[in-house]
Amino acid sequence: MSKKYRVVVIGSGIVGASAVWHFAKAGWKDILLIDKGELWENDGSTSHAPGGVVALSHSKLLTQMAVYGADLMASLKPWSEDRMTYNGVGGLDVATSERRWNDLKRLHGESKSYGVEAHLLSPDEVKIKSPLVNPEEIFGGIFIPKGAIVAGAHVSAALVRDAGAMSNVDAYGNTAVTDFEVKDGRIVALSTSNPELPRIECESALICANIWSPALCEKLGIQIPLVAFEHQYVITTPMPELAQYADHRKEDEVHHVGFRDVDHTMYCRFHWDSIGVGSYWHRPHMVYSRDVKKSAMHPFTPEDFAGPWEHFQKLAPALKGINSFIKSFNGMFAFSVDGMPIIGESHVKGLWVATGSWLTHAPGVAKCAVEWMTSGETEWDMRQVHLHRFQTHVTTRNFMDRISLKNYREIYEIVHPRQPLSEPRNVRLTPFYPRHKDLKASFTAFAGIEVPNWNEENTRLLEKYEDKIPARSGWAAEYWSPVAGAEHLATRESAGLFDLTGLALIEVSGPGALKFVNYLCSNDMDKPVGQVMYTLWLTKNGGVRRDLAVARLAEDKFWMMVGDGTRPQDLVWVRSHAPTNGSVVITDVSDGYTALGLWGPNARNILSKVTQADLSNDGFPFYSCQWIEVGPAWVLAVRISYAGELGWELHIPFDQDLQVWDAIWEAGREFDLISTGMTAFDTLRLEKGYRLWGGDVTTEYNAYEAGLGWTVKLDKQDDFLGKAASKTIKEKGPKKKLCCLTLDNPRGAAFGYEPIFSNGACVGHVTSANYGYSVSKYILYGYLPKEYATVGAKLEIEYFGERHPVTVAPDPLFDPKGERMKA
Repeated sequence: MSKKYRVVVIGSGIVGASAVWHFAKAGWKDILLIDKGELWENDGSTSHAPGGVVALSHSKLLTQMAVYGADLMASLKPWSEDRMTYNGVGGLDVATSERRWNDLKRLHGESKSYGVEAHLLSPDEVKIKSPLVNPEEIFGGIFIPKGAIVAGAHVSAALVRDAGAMSNVDAYGNTAVTDFEVKDGRIVALSTSNPELPRIECESALICANIWSPALCEKLGIQIPLVAFEHQYVITTPMPELAQYADHRKEDEVHHVGFRDVDHTMYCRFHWDSIGVGSYWHRPHMVYSRDVKKSAMHPFTPEDFAGPWEHFQKLAPALKGINSFIKSFNGMFAFSVDGMPIIGESHVKGLWVATGSWLTHAPGVAKCAVEWMTSGETEWDMRQVHLHRFQTHVTTRNFMDRISLKNYREIYEIVHPRQPLSEPRNVRLTPFYPRHKDLKASFTAFAGIEVPNWNEENTRLLEKYEDKIPARSGWAAEYWSPVAGAEHLATRESAGLFDLTGLALIEVSGPGALKFVNYLCSNDMDKPVGQVMYTLWLTKNGGVRRDLAVARLAEDKFWMMVGDGTRPQDLVWVRSHAPTNGSVVITDVSDGYTALGLWGPNARNILSKVTQADLSNDGFPFYSCQWIEVGPAWVLAVRISYAGELGWELHIPFDQDLQVWDAIWEAGREFDLISTGMTAFDTLRLEKGYRLWGGDVTTEYNAYEAGLGWTVKLDKQDDFLGKAASKTIKEKGPKKKLCCLTLDNPRGAAFGYEPIFSNGACVGHVTSANYGYSVSKYILYGYLPKEYATVGAKLEIEYFGERHPVTVAPDPLFDPKGERMKA
């Protein structure tokens, strides 16, 4: 017996149930939901999860997902007459350290940027909200009214119930997937353990099995870097102080807001006259998906709970003396290697994944997956949750072991925006690593590659430039060195050598290469061989998928230059839009090359000492490329500059990289050439007004808002991706604009996501920020409504709870005509 469905959703937890609801809302018919266990109340994490909805975090995307999910769950009618599906009591985090209290101030500022109501509370105000808390043990707290407690299994059931009212939905429990049937690279059917449904034909399938997802995906060679960790939860015996709730009326189950002690990774909630307490504060119990048995619940390990329980009793004195529980268990939750959900289509067409989500974000995760599947677009930017965001090393057992254990131990650690990954390190080494070590580099990891933030060898430059490098203190001084400022200034004065191993190269070749590249890119790609074009990839709706440089190497060959950190998903983007008639070949040539950047006023003088090529403006114009000899190697020299200075990107065969470095380094001695790190690279680009993809530009912004409309050639004869939407956007005019701002006090600071105010009203938020050493100003970028996007406009930002005046400035502040790059 075989049944056919348009989509099969695998997993009836809250992600899967939410997906069914969203498919029905999108108008899809013939929807099937299956689960290996019972429907709703089963062995999955949705059933055992305590149900806390945390509606605010430092992540913009996770906050968007959480707020959306809270609103959706609040709109549901109860599933059961004896229990509330949704309890809108709010959410409360408390700070037991001064550093956490400062972080809550930062979070409070971000709440305004994200449009989420939140209130900072004094210790006594926290006590009023949650009578459990001992105010003497805390510095304060933050209350988020949008937070809630939900009954996860009831939410799932209610969502599928409501989906059934919108579409034809079938749901089967005890139906485990045993195999996938693939034909011509596309999913066509599933085999299951259910004798009533041994084979299910389908047009598409969505895996929402969370901790079981990796094991399922392995059947098709899909690597999901996700593991399960046990987390402890107990429910106390009834407490006399809560006797008024002993009759267990459904509206009294969650009668007050509980709280999270994020410093110690513990939390609590009310269960009528009992209290539930959860803890991550114990030795990690990690389980790989293939080793997860039927249930996500394991026996309680009391030895892991003794110390945390003693601590929590000090924080909540009403719990003192309680040492017996009516319920206690170790429940497993999913942890991806970077702590973010995993969403996207696999290499098997029609087979999608939506996993790695906790209850808080589940409806938002499902929303994104279903939008993507039904329309090809999502409302929110997907780069942080994209299935194909992972480099190959990330899926190795060695890496997953090390980073997953670290992530568990640091689950609620305060993470500085510029804090390097602590471990695993030295996973990928740039070919220039030995030279960086010689220069005493302070390393950071970019896509696993060790690159210098700055070089301690350049400390000698501080004497020359110290009067131009303002001192920093507190949060602003963390993961920063004045040496980075000196490297910035030395590059502007003479020249810097940059390790660009973090670049990736996607080659498009074949008789249809020009037509395809012109379709994929917003700029006009029909330029002479040897020319380089700055362009955008746009979504169908006109959002900026990424900005990049493209070099035309031959009539039928182009190199697209992207970041190595996004290489996997960029390759998927290119291949998913490529013609299938054989006219185009897509090749990842990244691993055959590394790259250096040589930039600064003396770049031409230095490079001319190691090549016979004509480097003059006539012989090597700006925005052009040539194969030239440098020392013993032929390298592709590209005359562009993210630093805003004269110079070249040099793409070098991987087996000749050190020879090229050494030749340039020796030639640069008489010009005081330095090795410049990534921190200075960021401040150099910021002064020049170059956009940071993932910060200043994402799919949530269009080219005209971002000030990149000049790259969108609507007069191109051929159609291109996003053309129709861009034409409409241009005709209507953008509603907001990415603006350059400066802090009136140059010794101020910002890092990103700080709210921007006009007359007390939040009108935007910072997208990127740093100090501009050449212009002696602290520079910020942020999107502002048109009425505020005027040079000279006076606004404010909020930084750790304090307001600081800012002024809208010309964009860019440094070399606005680009004369230095074209020198």
